[in-house]
Amino acid sequence: MKTEKLNKLMNSLLALSAAAILVGAIFKIQHYPMGDVFFMGGILTNFLLSGIEISRLKKTIKKLKEQNLAE
Repeated sequence: MKTEKLNKLMNSLLALSAAAILVGAIFKIQHYPMGDVFFMGGILTNFLLSGIEISRLKKTIKKLKEQNLAE
């Protein structure tokens, strides 16, 4: 149950960071103010969230390997 909620939260945050990247890119193309902020904020957020997701995936893989060795 806890992991399902965490997965939904992470997916939502990744979608928001992707939306920020797209909005920032459109703002930069149109030369609107704050385009750089949206774009770089989205890139940095996506980078951090991807790192968290990779570490969660490594823990899951390690746990599954341990379960297979125990059987």
